[in-house]
Amino acid sequence: MILWMHRLRDDEEGQTLVLGAVFGIILALCVLGTVNMGRAVYEKMQVQTACDNGAYSQAAVEARVLNLTAYTNRAMVVHYASIMAASAYLTWIHYAYAWINLFATILEAIPPISAAVSAVNQVLYDLMYIMDIAMALMTPVISAANIVLWALQEGAWLGLSLNRLSMIPPEAHSGDSNSDAYRPIWPNKIPAANQMVFAQARGNVTLGQSTLQSLLVLTNLSTNPTVQEARLHMIEIANSARSPWTAYGDRYSNPSYSPIARHFAWPASFACNASVGTVARTELGTWAPFTLMGAAKMGGEIYTGDRLQLSYHCSIFGFPVGGVVSLFSLTTLDQMIPIGAQSTWQGVQASGGVVATVLGWILSGATDTLVSDAQSSAPVHGVRIMWISPYVFFAPSTKAGPAGGVSAITTGLGNFGQPDVIFGLARQRADFNRNPQAFGGQFKNIIGGGTNAGEVDFSYNGNDWPTVPGLSGQHELHEGFNALCAAQTYYHRPGDWKEMPNFFNPLWAARLMPVMESNAGAADGLQTIPALKQFLLH
Repeated sequence: MILWMHRLRDDEEGQTLVLGAVFGIILALCVLGTVNMGRAVYEKMQVQTACDNGAYSQAAVEARVLNLTAYTNRAMVVHYASIMAASAYLTWIHYAYAWINLFATILEAIPPISAAVSAVNQVLYDLMYIMDIAMALMTPVISAANIVLWALQEGAWLGLSLNRLSMIPPEAHSGDSNSDAYRPIWPNKIPAANQMVFAQARGNVTLGQSTLQSLLVLTNLSTNPTVQEARLHMIEIANSARSPWTAYGDRYSNPSYSPIARHFAWPASFACNASVGTVARTELGTWAPFTLMGAAKMGGEIYTGDRLQLSYHCSIFGFPVGGVVSLFSLTTLDQMIPIGAQSTWQGVQASGGVVATVLGWILSGATDTLVSDAQSSAPVHGVRIMWISPYVFFAPSTKAGPAGGVSAITTGLGNFGQPDVIFGLARQRADFNRNPQAFGGQFKNIIGGGTNAGEVDFSYNGNDWPTVPGLSGQHELHEGFNALCAAQTYYHRPGDWKEMPNFFNPLWAARLMPVMESNAGAADGLQTIPALKQFLLH
């Protein structure tokens, strides 16, 4: 027995079991701690993904509204171009009928064909009269359609701002459930910043101010430079959309030889280089804005006219002599308020000196007949009601970076006026600890649960969360996983980018962006918190 006890004292078997029992507990704690940390990382990734989805979806909806604005603005431009085209056709027909009636009067003196010529002449007159009526009806209807499009624009902007931007988008809940929802960070401050930035894309802090400015485009009762620039910008875009035939007649650089073309010329060269032909012009214009010293002229005007002219260029004793003589012209105006004559009929204009005077003597009979025919066939509906309709217009900024804090309200947006949004979500500490998949509570039960001295608590408490200096009050973060993100609605033209952001080309899209570079973040005052940048970078 003594020998056996001596051998047992010297025996080393079983030491591994003791070490295994001790280190097994430590290993179990490490494994469970790693799993719990992995679960925390997963939760943080879920919160960040949901935040990114929410911000991107907000920016994507903004992009749709901006593209809708561009599409409807383009539709308005097409409407203006169609009115100008119709006015050009109507003027050209009246201009051509004056000549047709002149020749018809001559041919009616020939008995064999007088009846046929008279019948044809009457049919042409009736067609012209029908077109006058159609033009008088079509112009206000198309102009009213532009008002409807503007109302659609304003409804989309107000609906997005008051509804979508004031709430958590449904895409922000892609990683949770209704019973375990994420909490919004700064639920009042962030929506207000997003709404302000969205409104400032139109140049004002609130959408109501921008809506009033757009309405003033219709009335032309404001001398505000923003309003007048918007009117002139729409007119410029509409005039650029005219077809060549409408703008100045077909074959402008190479006039046609056909006298029925809107732009033709018959050249002749002898002692002088001369040509006889027609020129035409149709364009949209506007009245000067309302002033206290003048009458209110609310509508726009469409000037359209056709003119037969003689151009000559001579050289007498080495001195160049030239000029243009208007032989016959017809001009009409379409406008909202009938101020003055709506149609102007002109004969020979004394613009060529002696040549014009001589031609006036020679052609006086013919031109007098043309003027008489034109006056007898003047549009019976000379007033075609039209106006420059309101529309949503962009207020771009040339600043590359956003302004910080309250100054963003007065200095406008950075990033060239392109709107953006910020968004924040949090996974509360209490919500995470209640999650049945959190391993803290499960491990306590494995060890023994209750108040056993051996239990280990893997739950999260207030001491586990880092604090960011400067974040307090309205900028205080949650005790949990916090995620801040931003997205921008930006203008991108495929290929070479050669134009500023605008509301006439539907090229708006959405992308994520750094929070500290966003206009909404600047409006929230985040740029004034230096430690926040490090928090967002890590």
